Amino acid sequence: MKIIFPLLCFLAATVCLGSSLINGPMLSDLTFREAQIWVQADSEASVRVEYFDENNPKNTHFTSKVLTEDSSAHTANLILSKVEPGIQYRYRIELNGEILKPYYSFPSPVYFHEKAPPPDVKLALAGAHYNLDGPFEPPYSKYGGAYSIFQKIYEEKPDLMLWVGNTAHIRESDQDSRSGYLKRYTKARDGIKPNALLAEIPHYAVWSSGDYGSLDSGREMCLKDTAQAAFINFWPKSGSVVHQDALCYSHKISDMELFFLDSQSQRDSNNNPSKIPEIFSSQQIAWLKQALIESKATFKLIVSGAPILNPSKEKKNFSFAGIEKAQLLEHFKTHKIEGLLFVSGGSYKGELTRIVHSSFYSFHDLTVGPSTASPLDSDSELNFFRIPGTNTFERQYATIEVYGEETDRKLKMTVFNLAGVELWSRIIGQRELTANEDKNDA
Repeated sequence: MKIIFPLLCFLAATVCLGSSLINGPMLSDLTFREAQIWVQADSEASVRVEYFDENNPKNTHFTSKVLTEDSSAHTANLILSKVEPGIQYRYRIELNGEILKPYYSFPSPVYFHEKAPPPDVKLALAGAHYNLDGPFEPPYSKYGGAYSIFQKIYEEKPDLMLWVGNTAHIRESDQDSRSGYLKRYTKARDGIKPNALLAEIPHYAVWSSGDYGSLDSGREMCLKDTAQAAFINFWPKSGSVVHQDALCYSHKISDMELFFLDSQSQRDSNNNPSKIPEIFSSQQIAWLKQALIESKATFKLIVSGAPILNPSKEKKNFSFAGIEKAQLLEHFKTHKIEGLLFVSGGSYKGELTRIVHSSFYSFHDLTVGPSTASPLDSDSELNFFRIPGTNTFERQYATIEVYGEETDRKLKMTVFNLAGVELWSRIIGQRELTANEDKNDA
């Protein structure tokens, strides 16, 4: 017995030490006094993060250890609780006691409130991501490619990255099991390179039908809880509003606040004449309304995996739930919510939609087309609110920059193609998004 027990311990340790990272690290959240790092191992493993201030490398911190499990595809989200504002941090992963190379770094946000003007910031936006997976692809079609676009996004050096829907593209093979969902998310994440894009820029996401199930899937989908759990495993911040059934949450950066909406799990879009269609549900909309009233941000971005302002009544658009949409937009005007910009995905073409009001400011919806998924060749939607010159049918990414004097901030939207060439851009001033009933939005 004295020989067998040490031998068993040695064998167990040997198996554990054989683990390696298959995805990550990814900076999954970043605030003034905390950061979160996501990783995925290939088997059960003990993982933690070593991190320190670049100017004080001897004062090293470690996160608590997390043991990865098969039930969550061996993912872990680690909390860096010693972070303070305005510091450049370096970090690396410790896996089963072994420190892995290389180091990665990130700057914590500068605390500016009541001290300085809000800092200028840049956001990068990725559209639909489709990572090819040979055994599950049709023989004569290629729905994904051009993964070099992620290098172009990284070269933009954004302060934050948004994924606006269809980040995984669940296949028929995946929709009937927990393992199927987790394997698909694992494969999708593996297609995002360079590693530094994930590791050094905070990432936030919403989902669309390609992350949930089929286009018609909604609140009654059999594996709804499985789909939600899988998304949270790979995008941890999305589960932060714990009182909601929906995956909705908010995030602040500089004088912007982002409100992420769940356009899938609360959806009731069946063709039942006795029911009024819903996309977001009353509970989620109640949360959004109150959060917007309380927000002090100059610019308030509502991010959704369903285009908000596109008037086409296709099921992928908010207009399919016409009454719900009309009531929400009217609420924004009644309560004089200023600084609104809608950002949406779940589309395989890009466009900028604008609704002009006679006694309120114009609403804009930046719909980001696919980044690595295949774009549409043409457009059959009748979007009569689309701004001419913004309809794009190629792989793309976008940036949103906020800059300027504290009382006259500007928001610039730019859409780029695969090669990083600008397709179009628009600038909207802070004063153009104010609730002045006497203004004339010509």
